[in-house]
Amino acid sequence: MDIDNTIKLAYELQNKEKLDQAEYLYKEILKVQPDNISIYYNLGIICQDQQRLDEAVFYYKETLKINPNLADAYFNIGGILYSKGLYDDAIRNYQKALQLDPDSADISNNLGSAFKVKGQLKEAIIYFQRALRADPNYDKAYNNLGIAFIDNGQLKEAISCLEKALQLNPHFVDARNNLAKANLDLGISFHDKGDLDKAIIYYQKTLEINPILPEAYYNLGNYYRDRRLLNEAITNYQKGLSLKTDFVYAYNNLGIIYRETGQVDKAEECFRHAIQIDPYSNAFGNLLFTMLCNARHNPQAIYFEHLNFSKQCAEQFTPAIPSYIKNRDANRKLNIGYISPDFRRHPITFFVEPVIMSHNRDAFTVFCYSDVSVPDTFTRRVQNHSDRWCNLADVSDDKAVELIRSDGIDILIDLAGHTANNRMLLFARKPAPIQLTWIGYPATTGLQTIDYKIVDHYTDPPGTTEQFYSEKLMRLPNSFVCYLPDEDSPDVGTLPAAEVGHITFGSFNFIAKITPEVFTVWAKIMNRLPDSRLLLKDRNFDDKTAREYAMNMFKGRGIGMDRIILNPWDSPPRHMEAYNSVDIGLDTFPYNGLTTTCEALWMGVPVISLAGTAYASRAGVSLLSNVGLKELIANTPDEYIEIAVNLAKDLKKVQSLREKLRDMMMRSPLCDEKRFTANLEICYRGIWKTWCEST
Repeated sequence: MDIDNTIKLAYELQNKEKLDQAEYLYKEILKVQPDNISIYYNLGIICQDQQRLDEAVFYYKETLKINPNLADAYFNIGGILYSKGLYDDAIRNYQKALQLDPDSADISNNLGSAFKVKGQLKEAIIYFQRALRADPNYDKAYNNLGIAFIDNGQLKEAISCLEKALQLNPHFVDARNNLAKANLDLGISFHDKGDLDKAIIYYQKTLEINPILPEAYYNLGNYYRDRRLLNEAITNYQKGLSLKTDFVYAYNNLGIIYRETGQVDKAEECFRHAIQIDPYSNAFGNLLFTMLCNARHNPQAIYFEHLNFSKQCAEQFTPAIPSYIKNRDANRKLNIGYISPDFRRHPITFFVEPVIMSHNRDAFTVFCYSDVSVPDTFTRRVQNHSDRWCNLADVSDDKAVELIRSDGIDILIDLAGHTANNRMLLFARKPAPIQLTWIGYPATTGLQTIDYKIVDHYTDPPGTTEQFYSEKLMRLPNSFVCYLPDEDSPDVGTLPAAEVGHITFGSFNFIAKITPEVFTVWAKIMNRLPDSRLLLKDRNFDDKTAREYAMNMFKGRGIGMDRIILNPWDSPPRHMEAYNSVDIGLDTFPYNGLTTTCEALWMGVPVISLAGTAYASRAGVSLLSNVGLKELIANTPDEYIEIAVNLAKDLKKVQSLREKLRDMMMRSPLCDEKRFTANLEICYRGIWKTWCEST
C-alpha cells in the first residue's frame, strides 16, 4: 500500500462527502499506522457527520490518547454531549478545550450555550462576552448574548447585541427574530408597568423588524384595549389570528372586546374557538359568564355548559376518595375559609366585608385566602377583619391545597365562580371537606366538588330551580346578600326631574348585560315618554366602538341620539354622585344588576326589574323584595314597560321614594350584617353537623 497516496485519496473522498469510502480507507491506514492521530480524528468527524455519535466519541478519545492537548477533540466531544442533553459533561469537555485554546471564540460561544440551556445565565453571559473579545465580529456570539440578555431580563442590552449581529450579517434571520422578540418583551415590560407611551414605541419597532409576528399584533391589541380604543384592538387581534390561527390568547381577548362592546354572539364564537384549542384557557370562564348575558340561552343550556366545563377541565383533578383528618365534633369551633381574587375595591367586597367583620369569633375562625396581585385600602380592611390571611396570588393550585389542608379548613367558600382570576380548579381538588360558592357568580359552578350554593327563596323559589345546579341550594331566610354602602357615598340629591323638567332613566350596568331585548324594552318606554332621557354608564363608553353600538341600537328603535347620554366610569365619589342625575333606574335582563341596584337604591333611585326563571335573572326580585318595593318587580316585558311609564308619570311618588329609600334600605335585611351573618352561621353549622353525621 502506498500509504501517502492512500491518505491523500481518503482526504479527497471525505471532502467530496463520499464518507463510506473514506472511512474504509482510514481504517485500512490504521492497520499500517495505528498511531496516526489525524486518521482517528477524521474518523470521528465522519461518524459525527453520520450521527454515529458514540463511535465518534470513541475516535476522538483515541485521538486524545495519542495527543491529550488537542483542543478540537475536546470541543467536538463537548458538542456531541451537548446534542445528547448531557450538558454538565459537555461543559467539562468545553472547559478542557478552552484551557488548551483560551483564545477560541467558538469554544467560549459553545460554553455559553451550554450554561444558558442549564439556566445559568450569569455564566452564559460571561462566556459569550469572552467569545466576542476573541472575535469582535462574531455575529453568532452577539445573537447568543442577546438571547441570554433577553432571558435575564436585560432587554436594552439584548437589543444592542442583536442590532450588532444584524449589522455584521444583515441576512441573519435568527438574530432578526430575536431582535423583534427583545423589542416585544421590552414593550410588554413597559406595558406591565403602566407606561403605555413607551410600550407602543417598542411594539411598533417589533413590527418594523418582523411585520408577520402574531404576538406583536396581539400585544398591540392589548395596548389599544387599555387605551380604550376598542376598534383598533379588534383589528390587531384579528391580524394576529390571521398569522396564527390557533392563537388562544388572541381569540380570548378578542372575545372580551366583543363582549365589552355588547356583541355577545361574536364574543361567544371567539371563546368557543379558544376552548377548542385549549379548554384550560380563561376562555371557558369567559364563555360561561357571557352566556348569562345572552337572552338566547335558557337556564338548562347554561347549566349543561357548566357541566361541560367540569367534565373537560375539572374532574381530572378531583381525588377519588378525598380524606380529611377531622374532629367530627358537631359543636366545636370551625375554621372557615373565604377565597377571592376580589379582596380589593371591587363590587363583591361591599357584600363580603360586612360578613367577615361580623362573624362570631367564639364559634368560627375566619381565614381569608386572597388572590389579589395589587392590594389596596380595601384589601387591608378585609385583612384586618380576618383572623388569618394568606396571599395565593403566586401560589399554584396544588400548593394551595396543601396550605388549606394544613390550616385545617372545615368549610371553604368560593367568592368568584367563573369570573376573572377564579380558582375553580383549586376547588376541583377538594381541599376542604365542605365547599360552598356564594355571591361572586349568579349560576352554578358545575363542579361536583362544590357542595352548596348560597341563595334565598326569592332568587330560587323552592322546587323551581334545583335542576339548574350541580350544588345543593342553601337558602337564607331573607336575602342572599347584605350590603355595606360605600363610605364615599354622597348625600341623596334633589329629584332631577324637578329641576330639568323631564324624567331621566338610568342604568349603570355592564354593556354586555344590555341585550337587544333590553334595548327594545327601554326604547318602548322612551317612545311612550317622548321627553324622557336615558343615562347609561359603563367603563367602555369612553370608546367610540361601544358608544356607536349603543347609539345604533337605540337609533334602530326610533330613539333620537339627543335623548341618550353615555358616560364612562368615574372615580368612586363621582361614580356615586352620578346617581343624583337619575330619577328611575332600569335593571337589565336576563342578567340583573346586583351592586348597581344596591347603589341606586342607596342613592334614592327606585329600580324596575324583570323577574326571570333563574338566579341571574332574579337578583332584582330579591333586592326589591327585601327593601320593600315588590311593586317595582315585573313578570313580563310589557309589565316592565307599564311600571316604568306609570312611575315616571307619578313624580310625587318618585320624590317620596327618593326621600325615604336610603332609610328603607338601612332598616331592611340588605343592610343588617349582624342578622345576615348569624343566619349564614346557622347554615354553616347545619351543613357541618350533616357532614359529621355522614360516614
